[in-house]
Amino acid sequence: MEEEYVNEQGQKLLKKLKREGILSSPYNFANYNAPSLDEYIVHDSTLREGEQTPGVIFSIEDKLKIAKKLDEVGIPQIESGFPAASEKQRKCVDALVKLNLDAQLSAFARAKKEDIAVVADSGADGIVVSLSISPYHRKYKFKGMSKETYLEKLTEMISYAESYGLFVIYSAEDTTRENDLNFLKKAYKTAEEAGADRARVVDTLGCVSPNGMAFLVREIGKEIDIPIEVHCHNDLGLALANSLASVEAGASTVSTSVNGLGERAGITMTEEIIPALHILYGASSFEMSQLTSLSNLVQEISGIRMPPHKPLTGNNVNAHSSGIHQHGVLVNPTTYEFYPPRMMGQRRKVYIDELSGRHGIIFVAEKELGLKISDETARKVLERVKVSFSRDGRRSSYTPDEIKEIIREIEKS
Repeated sequence: MEEEYVNEQGQKLLKKLKREGILSSPYNFANYNAPSLDEYIVHDSTLREGEQTPGVIFSIEDKLKIAKKLDEVGIPQIESGFPAASEKQRKCVDALVKLNLDAQLSAFARAKKEDIAVVADSGADGIVVSLSISPYHRKYKFKGMSKETYLEKLTEMISYAESYGLFVIYSAEDTTRENDLNFLKKAYKTAEEAGADRARVVDTLGCVSPNGMAFLVREIGKEIDIPIEVHCHNDLGLALANSLASVEAGASTVSTSVNGLGERAGITMTEEIIPALHILYGASSFEMSQLTSLSNLVQEISGIRMPPHKPLTGNNVNAHSSGIHQHGVLVNPTTYEFYPPRMMGQRRKVYIDELSGRHGIIFVAEKELGLKISDETARKVLERVKVSFSRDGRRSSYTPDEIKEIIREIEKS
């Protein structure tokens, strides 16, 4: 293989991806060192964090539909909700437990015994125990809680959750704004010693950089032996980048939400991290062809519509409008598609507008309309299309039915 800068491990993954029709940048695998991925690499929080999106309220039936689809995709761990928040939340977690999904179910709790007891009573497999750690939260939320008191409370609450036999995740809210690194390390070590099974590093305000997140994960990883999960908010548009940097630094689980739903700008998108993990690191335990339908289901239920140019699952990500691109992709798809659309449950689309070319007209005729037309007919159709934009002020792409009508008119003349 000509990529001499790619080591043996990277060459192996490159070959595997090429067999799947995925032709990403070989520079991804320069000095490649595959990260250690946990069996619970994706911990989906659509049913908890996602419901914190302003204006989004899921019914119990909605949550059951989403959970079943997440299970179909192969999501290994689902954060099912916040059962101490309301009677409806409790009933929802109870209903999810009764589904007997393949996924492990966790539930959210504040670091309060009454919250933890409700999770234990629900029958969930795991619990996310949240205790804010930054000086801003300790000063203003917890009325000046000292570091010593924090560690005492952390020990008590993690031990209490562990006593129920739950899979315990310590979630240090606002991790990235705790400026005392030694205290931060001590908190995670304290949680581990009290019985936590996983440590969650939380960028609550989405204010850290990939370099900062990687630094934190590496430093905390030096202190503890339990796996690290990251929960990255998207306020600076860096949630996915921060999650991937964390994985490369040693995190083994990423907290996610479908379509990035969540507080403010949301969190890392489930349907984006999964293909990224596959293409960059070889993670392959998911049904990626179901991710577009998962995204569409959550759009329909939540009422939050995604833009058409949304990466991987948007309507336009496998669509070609420019004549240059249409020609290239129809001669050989690898020119402008580095992965096959079917990987994400999508299909190739060609839009006809003033930038299109003859090859686009021929594609729509053959693939969309089932018509065999000559190059000359395609040329005449294209002329009419361009005139409509240049002289008539048209501002929308042509539909296949409109192209069919033009073809009929030309063939009759």
